[in-house]
Parts: sequence; structure tokens; C-alpha cells
Amino acid sequence: MMIKKNSYSLFTCFSILLFLLSFKLTAQKFTAQTSRNQLAVGELFQISFTLNASGSNFKAPNLSDFDVYSGPNQSTSMQIVNGNMSQSISLSYMLSPKREGRFTIAPASIVVNGNKIESNSIAIDVKGNANQQNAGSRSSGSNQSVGNNAGVASASSGDDVFIKTTVSKKSCFLGEQVVVSHKIYSKPTLRGFQNYKMPNYNGFWSQNENNKNKQVQLSQENVDGSVYYVADFSTSYLFPQRSGQLTIEPMEVECVVRRKTSRQPQNIFEQFFGGGGYEDAVVKAKSKAMVIDVKALPENNKPADFNGAVGNFSLKAEISKEKVKENESINLKLSITGRGNIKLTDAPKINFPEGFETYDPKISESYSEAGNFSGTKTYDYLLIPRKSGEFTINNLSFSYFDPEKKSYVNIPAPEFKIEVTPDPNGSANGNSVQAYVPKTTIEEKRNDIRYIKTGDLKLEKADQHFFNSWKHYALLALPLLCFTGFIVSKKSYDVRNSDVVAVKQRKAARLAKKQLQKAEVFLKQNNKDGFYQEVSIALYNYISNKLNIPIADLSKDNISLQLTKQNISETTISKLNDTLNDCDIARYAPAAVSNDIQIVYNNTIELIKNIEDETKA
Repeated sequence: MMIKKNSYSLFTCFSILLFLLSFKLTAQKFTAQTSRNQLAVGELFQISFTLNASGSNFKAPNLSDFDVYSGPNQSTSMQIVNGNMSQSISLSYMLSPKREGRFTIAPASIVVNGNKIESNSIAIDVKGNANQQNAGSRSSGSNQSVGNNAGVASASSGDDVFIKTTVSKKSCFLGEQVVVSHKIYSKPTLRGFQNYKMPNYNGFWSQNENNKNKQVQLSQENVDGSVYYVADFSTSYLFPQRSGQLTIEPMEVECVVRRKTSRQPQNIFEQFFGGGGYEDAVVKAKSKAMVIDVKALPENNKPADFNGAVGNFSLKAEISKEKVKENESINLKLSITGRGNIKLTDAPKINFPEGFETYDPKISESYSEAGNFSGTKTYDYLLIPRKSGEFTINNLSFSYFDPEKKSYVNIPAPEFKIEVTPDPNGSANGNSVQAYVPKTTIEEKRNDIRYIKTGDLKLEKADQHFFNSWKHYALLALPLLCFTGFIVSKKSYDVRNSDVVAVKQRKAARLAKKQLQKAEVFLKQNNKDGFYQEVSIALYNYISNKLNIPIADLSKDNISLQLTKQNISETTISKLNDTLNDCDIARYAPAAVSNDIQIVYNNTIELIKNIEDETKA
């Protein structure tokens, strides 16, 4: 018995060793395959890289010609068929082509047992646009599959997937803050989003929540007894720019969801774990429009210094020093802090004392988006007193409308008394006043020997005086000529600036370039959110001034129509729309923007220059 048992044990060990050795000697294969090789722009397809062994240091190919919606998604499978065991590791991506053409996806690489192996390359043919090809079928209400083997289907939204738009208030005052949020509800598991269209918010000034490096987080919520996956997609802060009924347009988005299908499991592991019967489906969802009732601000008790600030604010005023010398600088700093349309507020009007040289303030801003848009806006004035004495800066205040109290609030600033003493080094600056010495005190000694002049002498006729000469009359007429020139110049200036529209058009490019200086600061900091926001503000303000259209009425279609009337080329209009689209996408989905911001900055400056040149032609 003992010998038989040992023989059986040796046979078992030998069989296991032989099995492992045969598995070890199996050829290692690393292959790439796609769900389809011919598709349209915007359609989803899957590419998988499969290895029949264990590997490390996987390097994906360059996928810059495609939008990556998910991946790499890893899955592992093992099979035992007739005593033969095999395993495979698969890494997959969900992609969508960006444009038409023929593309070759280069091989991926992976390291197996210290050796680097590569997969095969794959050619993809992209023709047409998915939205155009499927337009007829969508209008008829039928659902279109992305591909027979893609594992991705399209469907219409309903109770399973929908968008819910919520607003903080449906009735507000002009300029009052309204918080708008868009949430996506889905019974199936959400896998991603594509081809989304955000509202234009016509009639509002909008500030979108900073979503830099922020991924959409999923939570679960019970709605009428059913559990939904909820994605908090976006939050915006709106400030109405005109009174009346303003409509928040619907938001549209295509959701990629994981749904159960009738496909049978392909192996024992899928049967055991319940896999194999699922596919990714594209579901188009659209929210409902919202109407906001905007009331005009009351005219009763409106302060004279009110400049449109609506919310809840505080004012802080401070001066660097109250005792200075002539020509010595002083800094007056005004800080407005609070919640509301603080970005749209202007500096309080200040009446500086006569004899003070002043400069435009340096403006610094900091904002927070923790449920409400708030922050601080600081104006730093540089003052230089040019004469001595005691001066007072008073009657300085800031007024705003409080929508909760439904009344105006005036915040007075403290009074500043400034003592300016004479500059002891005034002579060095050429400001000294020399003592006047009467000519009668100068005694002339006629008998002294005077200095004999050498060189060329300028001789004049005897008894020739300055008075009654042509120089005398020319100097008398000079003030009259200067006054006449001033009157003519003043009338010409008034006529030239009486046309407000023409003034705005002339200054449009200069103001836009000044706004782009802020974008340049964000460019150097590599702050893409701030950069695209400042570029968007600069372009919209430039078009508003150039075309004399209020910012609240600007839309891409209206901009294109008005620029066409101004004989602007289609190429320039197309570049402008592309830049505005890039700015909008960067504000909602910064990960989807891959453009070099230095190139975007240079193209924006060139774009403004081209519009200026074409309007002058």
C-alpha cells in the first residue's frame, strides 16, 4: 500500500508540472482589435488590447485623433476547456473620431517576462457625420445602433434617464443672483457623457462654477420609489441684465449608460459572475426650459451714487499715510466685499482735492463659488499731492440694492485728512522760488571798465525798442489765436464724441486688448480656466462695442449675422465662432480642450486685428 500511494503522488506531481510547463510554453500573444473599422464622426467604438499572459508597463498608442470617453478599462478572464487552462488580460478604450479621414492606430506595447512586445496596428475609416447620417432616423423616432459589434446602442430618454434643472428662485430683481444647477438622473449605470449643449443664458450675465480638475461625482437618490444614479453636471450663477420674462433654455446631453442585453455569457466565468449580458448605450436627454420673472429696481430712494450693485456688500477704505511731503505718493485703497454681482460693480466716485495728481486705480479681484458667487474687489489709487496744505477726502460712499430687504443701502467711508508739508528738496526738483530783487537796488558804476566782448557781435539800430515791433504785436495776438484754436478743437472733439456708438466702436479694439492683458497673466500662470474666461469676456465685450449690441442680446447666430452685414469674411467669422466655442467648452469641460493656450492667445489678437482691418476696408 505504501509503494502504491507514493507512486500515485509522484504521478500527480508530474502531471501538474507537465501542465504548468505546457502553459508556460504557450506562445505569448498581444493583439489589438476594434468593434468596427468604418464609422462616422462622433460615433463611439471600442478598441481592445488583449494579452494571453501576465504583463507590465503597458503603453497605449497615441489617440489624439479621437475623443476618449472611457479607458483604459481592464478585465481578466480564465478558461478551462478539456483540461487545458488559458488566461487573458484585456485593456479597452471607448473612442470617438474627431474628424473625417483614414487613421492608423499605432501598436501598443507591454513587457512580458522582461521582453517588450507590441500589438498590431489598426486602420480606421471615418466618413461623414453621425448626427447628419442619423438625422432622418431620429426624426422618425427609431433607435439607431452605433455598430453591430460595438456593444453601444442609441436610445431616447424617458423615465430611465432625464435631466433636472433647478433654480434658486423663479422671481428676482434686476441684477440679483440666481443659482442654476443641472443634474442628470439615470436608472442604468452612467459611463460618461458626449455631445452636450449648454444653455446660452440669453439676457443673463453668467458665471460658471469653476470645474477645473473636477470630475463628475455620482450619488444615489430615491425618486418616487426608484433608485437613480445622480450626476451633478454643472452649476452656474446668473445675473439678469434686463427686466421681464427671461427664459433659461433647455440643456441637452448624450449619456453613455450600461444596460442589460440578451447576449448570452461566453464562458463559465461570465455565467458565474453574471457578466456578458451588458452593453453601453447612448441615451439623449433634454431638460425643460425655465422662466425667470425679473423685476426692475425701484426708483424711489435710489441714491445718486448707485451704479448697479445688487446683493449684500461691505466697504472698507484705508489710506497709507495722512502726513506727507509735496510730490510724495499716497495709496488710497477701497475694498468691496460681499455676495452678488460684484464682478459687474464699478469703483465709487471720488472727488479728490485740487492739487492732487491721480491715476487710474489698480484693480485686484478674488472670488468664491461655495454655493453663492461672492468675493472681494479692490481698487488701489495712487495719489501725488503737488502743493502743501491741509486737504480732506470726504463724501465717499458706496450704494447697493439689497434684494432681501428690497431697499437701497448706503455705506459711508471715513473721512481722511491729509497734511502736506513743503518739500525741503524742492530746489533739486526745480520747484524752488527765488527771491525777487528790484532793479533799483542794482547800482551801475559807469566809470568802471567793462568786459570786452570778443567774437561775432549782434548790433542793433539805435533807439530800436521791443514795444510797437512786430514781435510785440505777434505776442499780443498769440493768446487770441490759441483761444480760437482751443474753441475749434473743443467743438471738433464734442462733435466727434457726441456719437456714443462711434466712440464705442473706435475704442472697442483698445478695450479688448486691455482685457486680454488679464488673459496674458493667466497664460503665464498656465491657469486655463481664468485664461479662457478672460478671452471670452474680451471677445464678447469687443463684439458688443463694435456692433453696438448689448451683451445680454449676444448669441453666436446673432454675432455671425451682424458681422456678415459688416462684410466680414466667412473665414474670420468661422475663427471667431471656433474661439468662442473653445471658451465655452473650457468653462464646462476643461478636460475636453487640448489646444495650446499660447496659440489661442495669439489667434485671438490676430482675430481682433482682422475684424478691425476688414471693417476699415
